[in-house]
Amino acid sequence: MEVENGFLSSGNGTHLSVWDRGSNVQLSDMPSKRKRTCTTNDSTGCPCEANGNEKRATAQETVSLRRSSFVSIYANRGVYQSECWKPNGSTLYLLVTSNLLVNMEKYDQISFEEGTFFIGDKSGGCLQKEHGQVIHCWRYDGQDKKLFIALSFLFIHIHMFQEVISILGGI
Repeated sequence: MEVENGFLSSGNGTHLSVWDRGSNVQLSDMPSKRKRTCTTNDSTGCPCEANGNEKRATAQETVSLRRSSFVSIYANRGVYQSECWKPNGSTLYLLVTSNLLVNMEKYDQISFEEGTFFIGDKSGGCLQKEHGQVIHCWRYDGQDKKLFIALSFLFIHIHMFQEVISILGGI
């Protein structure tokens, strides 16, 4: 075995993970470290704020790093959805039966509506009418050159609607 760049090496060129502390290898002979990709703070290269001898991430940076464009819609909590919006008020909303993560970044516009809407079943029949709030997610159709409602969510409980609106306000 021989020492190569401060590591023991076998004859076939593979490096072993044992550091030879007795070798006289200079630091300049060592391979350079990977450069940091985070350059939030130019002096340290990390998103930290120097405070004496301790470093800590600021709350603003922590929140912005964790902020996501996904909104959680939970199943069976008075939330309904429709992917087939009709302009004459006859849109049929179906119950959200599984938890969803909706990527709001893929929509070009979001609008809100309040009123009475039709609740349907899986077979396409109307079960009842409910008063609630709707979030419409609009997309742009390049061929027709106009916006259309790609997805709508109906909330029959105001607190669920307000929770989603507060999340949307933070995006």
